[in-house]
Amino acid sequence: MEPRLSNRSYNRVQWLCSFAICAIIGTYPVASIEVYTLSEVFVENGTTGILKCTFKSNQVISSQASVSWSFIPEGSLDSTGESIFHYAGGKGFPGSTQFKSRVEWAGDLNKKDGSIRVSKMQFQDNGTYTCDVKNPPDISGKPSLTKLRVVKKESLPQTSPAVIVGGVIGAIIGVIIIAVVAYLLIRVMRSTRDYEGCTSIESVSTQAARPGKKAESSTEGSRCSSPSAPVQGPVIYAQLDHSGSKSSFHKMEPVVYADIRKN
Repeated sequence: MEPRLSNRSYNRVQWLCSFAICAIIGTYPVASIEVYTLSEVFVENGTTGILKCTFKSNQVISSQASVSWSFIPEGSLDSTGESIFHYAGGKGFPGSTQFKSRVEWAGDLNKKDGSIRVSKMQFQDNGTYTCDVKNPPDISGKPSLTKLRVVKKESLPQTSPAVIVGGVIGAIIGVIIIAVVAYLLIRVMRSTRDYEGCTSIESVSTQAARPGKKAESSTEGSRCSSPSAPVQGPVIYAQLDHSGSKSSFHKMEPVVYADIRKN
């Protein structure tokens, strides 16, 4: 007769087995890959558009890594969509007949880039695109979605690359103009400070009447000195009568009436 375990012993064995399984799973956790795409993309009708897809994985990129793209047309009730492109082993495999001759690989798995390029975009290409990346053993990631809007040129949003480049160039030119104006203002202010303290003393016109001496020009009477230099006061000429007689002539002699010195 075979021995049978009691209910108590059976429960104990079952608990030990469950504990061992949990310990093993905890030692080797399941990896999870993270996939990122733009929420919305605008492409001009008839041009080539790039659907960006990047991912983050804790594992080294292996030769078994793969990228799958699927498409759900706008207004479709299908939640899974149809495969339009699959990349694995360094090769691309177009799926849908709608994109078969228009889709190509534009990424680099070593750089964690799974983007694709679609040429001659059409209005019927509007819809939701899904990017799914697998990098064994990192395979439990969630696919990322992006909505594509194929529009006419005049309907493109103002955040197009051309507008951004134009704004950057305009900002650079504005900074240069401001720098030049500030430089010129600084030079004018320095020149004004350098000429502070300069005075102009006009020459006395009566010196032209003195015999044997050439009259000085008004420019020679201009002097520029520092504030600390002494300043000679003006010389005033007066007529003095030394003889006291009526027949004597009046002689012009200089008399200094004021000698002003500035400390």
